[in-house]
Amino acid sequence: MTESSTFKLIALAVGVWVTFTVFGMATEALTSTEYGDKKEKFSFTWSLVLIQSVGNTIVATLALKLTGATSLSGGIRFTDWMIAGGAYLGAHKFGLLSLHYIIFPMQVLVKSCKAIPVMFGEVIFESHVKLTATKFVSVLMLCAGVVVFTFGKGSKKGERFELDDKMIIGLCYVLGALFCDGIYGPYQNRLKTKAGGKLTGYHNMLNMNLWQGVYALAFCLYTGELPRVIDFVSRNPAVFADMVKFGVAMSMGQVCIFQMQSSFGALTVTKTTTVRKLISVLCSVWYFGHSLKAMQWAGVAMVFLSEPIGKMFAGKGEPTNGKAKTH
Repeated sequence: MTESSTFKLIALAVGVWVTFTVFGMATEALTSTEYGDKKEKFSFTWSLVLIQSVGNTIVATLALKLTGATSLSGGIRFTDWMIAGGAYLGAHKFGLLSLHYIIFPMQVLVKSCKAIPVMFGEVIFESHVKLTATKFVSVLMLCAGVVVFTFGKGSKKGERFELDDKMIIGLCYVLGALFCDGIYGPYQNRLKTKAGGKLTGYHNMLNMNLWQGVYALAFCLYTGELPRVIDFVSRNPAVFADMVKFGVAMSMGQVCIFQMQSSFGALTVTKTTTVRKLISVLCSVWYFGHSLKAMQWAGVAMVFLSEPIGKMFAGKGEPTNGKAKTH
């Protein structure tokens, strides 16, 4: 990796961490705040997906026009974008649905393994990508670190891990989200290869969010959610500010995500966003004055040391940069 590529990766990673930390706080505000005198909660997840899709599509379209792009599709058939956009939507929606059935620590436990289906998805969709020891060990360490950190403090009082029907449904939703993660990221890599270098991060951002938005709009119309959202905002105008922060932070974060996806691949994006999840938790610990136990600090170390330790397992002749694509 050249010096300029390293700088670009660092800049994009920091951008992801900052914007999505803000996005996470806005999401938490929207889903947990009790608005108005009636203490109402905003529970319209299809509309949230639609909001972020519209904002991201607008930003990506403007970026493509400003950079002089001659094609908005990047030379890729719309049917390919429909597949990738559908998986993108599934990853978001299944994750949200799971929280209706399982406790949040369990959802984080399973979602922290996102890098694993992405890793195997790359091997499936891209024949030239090989499952190296470096990649395998670093991904496992990263996932294990998030798990150790999450459960280092234990679950809240009264929350128990019982494998009942409700939990099984929730776990199925999370597995559905992981399955979609393993499709859309590597599938984007495949489309990039197919386009022969003509596909940019902004092409990805536009078309993924365009089709996600089309699907989300269809579900909003089918469920009659949009009129209820408008009625909610009219009763509780304070929610509008949180919706704006939600949309803007997501749009800026998506610029970094799709540029990283285009330049460094799906697994790099997955590892970066998993670290972002940990940073968001650390910010919460600092902001609200929580304390960390020794096991949680061990989880922090595992995450940030996952890459160098993974490279220690690189076999003789295993490439870590250059021609081979190992992201």
